[in-house]
Amino acid sequence: MDSDADACGRICYEGFRTVNERYGFPPLFPSVEAATQRVGGFIRHPSVFGVVAEADGRVVGFNFLSERDPIRAVGPIVIDPNTQGRGVGRQLMEAVLERARGARGVRLLQDTFNTQSFSLYAALGFDAREILFVLSGTPQATPPPHWQIRVMTQSDIAGCESLHEAVHGYTRTNELRDALTTGTPIVALRDGRVRAYMAAPTIWLANHGVAETEEDMRALLLGAPRITKQPISCLMPARRGALFRWCLTEGYRATKPMTLMTIGEYREPQGSYFPSVLY
Repeated sequence: MDSDADACGRICYEGFRTVNERYGFPPLFPSVEAATQRVGGFIRHPSVFGVVAEADGRVVGFNFLSERDPIRAVGPIVIDPNTQGRGVGRQLMEAVLERARGARGVRLLQDTFNTQSFSLYAALGFDAREILFVLSGTPQATPPPHWQIRVMTQSDIAGCESLHEAVHGYTRTNELRDALTTGTPIVALRDGRVRAYMAAPTIWLANHGVAETEEDMRALLLGAPRITKQPISCLMPARRGALFRWCLTEGYRATKPMTLMTIGEYREPQGSYFPSVLY
């Protein structure tokens, strides 16, 4: 309910701040207001299922499940720091997994350094699939001249849908339509065809992207900052060694490790990609 937004926003800010600072990382959200805005958007979204945990009439935790596309996405899940260690997180996870029963698959991203949450998700049936790093930066080089890098339009959706399905085996079309409505997704075209895209270039929390090849992804990562006029922020798979090293030489910096975990259907990506945490 909208009436839960303020309480959940405070918990979101304090919960992530407490865990991140414990391990030497900056807060996930810059303020309570920013966290409340993000949580409020999920509460109001018709295709996002949310649950809260209460104790003595007070909200002490929450969890969300995005049902926008075939593979469901969990998160954010946050527990009030004063209530952690009492099994609330497990109950919230069990609630959204029950909701996701029958879906093709479920995914989430967790902070790699948080062994407590990793253990919980593994115990609930999630398998670790990929180690990722948050990258942020503004490269100085420019993409080759035969590339067209521009803001995505409605007419690009079909090409982006086909591209994501070719790489991952499922679509994120509804999520991409949301990004087109609320942000500035970017596409990279060569020979008149979409070869790569990213959904939310400056916000790694919501940014996902795919490309046919590493060359295509490099062109996108070079061209996007010319449009946004801000640093690009995304999650990059660590095992993509050549692409990861290239990002570092171009001025991108790794700031935080995360782990992709899944239940149910999962296919090894067939191209170049970076997932998003969705929150």
